[in-house]
Amino acid sequence: MALIKVENLSKCFRIYSSRRQKLAALFGMDSHCLQKWALNNISFSIEPGESVAIVGRNGSGKSTLLKLICQTLRPTEGEITVNGRIGALLELGIGFHEELSGRENVYISGQLLGMSRHEIDDRIEEIINFSELREYIDVQLKKYSSGMQMRLAFSVATAIRPEILIVDEALSVGDAYFQHKCFDRIKAFQAQGTSLLFVSHDPLAVKTLCDRAILIDQGIMLSDDHPAAILDYYNALIANTANNKISLNEGVRSGSGEAKLIAVEVFHHNEAAQVVLSGSPVKIIVSYKVLEKISDLTIGFLIKDRVGNEVFGSNTYLLQKTPPFIQGGQYQVVFELPDFRLAAGSYNISVALHSSYHHLSDNYDWWDHAATITVISEHVFAGVVRLDTQYCELI
Repeated sequence: MALIKVENLSKCFRIYSSRRQKLAALFGMDSHCLQKWALNNISFSIEPGESVAIVGRNGSGKSTLLKLICQTLRPTEGEITVNGRIGALLELGIGFHEELSGRENVYISGQLLGMSRHEIDDRIEEIINFSELREYIDVQLKKYSSGMQMRLAFSVATAIRPEILIVDEALSVGDAYFQHKCFDRIKAFQAQGTSLLFVSHDPLAVKTLCDRAILIDQGIMLSDDHPAAILDYYNALIANTANNKISLNEGVRSGSGEAKLIAVEVFHHNEAAQVVLSGSPVKIIVSYKVLEKISDLTIGFLIKDRVGNEVFGSNTYLLQKTPPFIQGGQYQVVFELPDFRLAAGSYNISVALHSSYHHLSDNYDWWDHAATITVISEHVFAGVVRLDTQYCELI
């Protein structure tokens, strides 16, 4: 049985131009208003033990979806079925009162999450210890920083292992040390069978924590796939402008088309190669043409492992080089990597033509999975890259 089942879910917010207009609507009087559909006909389910990321641009409806699942909002249309205890960390401040102390807020927030006062009594010391806020636990919440509030909120939400853990982007305000601590607890819950519903703009966190991702844009569910594919699609989406086109036929490919990639090849010892030895020289040869007049051009590449983790990337802007971009021309550029020390495994290479130092300003052509390469290694080591290591003894 699915832990969460969302069927044909839609949510409409009514926006009134004045308080008088809103009051008239509350009493059933005809009152004109602007209708904003935050979600439109969303359907999916989450099985026990699954970890699912919700991905999308700001304003796409991600947080609204989580609030509907947590029942802090009611749907306009459709149904949500939840089978299991939910632990939720949504926007900072939900369930907290700034005039009360941290300790008092633990009890209020815990009860809102479904814990009894007795359960909170049993776990209050563990909550304080995990948050590392003992020195401030009896201080008013209004004197807490946003990071301190996040520590307290996460500690309460995860005091009891839930069947379903829902995490919005609140973790992003925490310091690096506590973020690692939170992710360790999330992974421990996952190992014990907790399902995770996770919203984040951090691609590494999505790929590390989740085995599935859902892409939402403008309230519409665009795709439900493994995280690497969804993040490729999302990357194309955020680079999209009014004139851009997104294609899913050859990996994910997007761009406005003023310049176009023709081919991307990997060479090893001056021969096209699909398999290379770790530590040997590699060349990435990019062929492209310039179809329209452009003001500048940057060519970049990004190497990712088989599950979509970014391993290494660079571009001509960072290398302080200017590739040719005369309208009507067809060109080749070569990126040389003389010591390709990646671990054994399969990697894919994405290539982009854009302006400035990143692809978000003018994205002419972004091609995910433009080439693939398999690395074999004579050395045994952990991780994704081999570093020179020397052993010394001090007596």
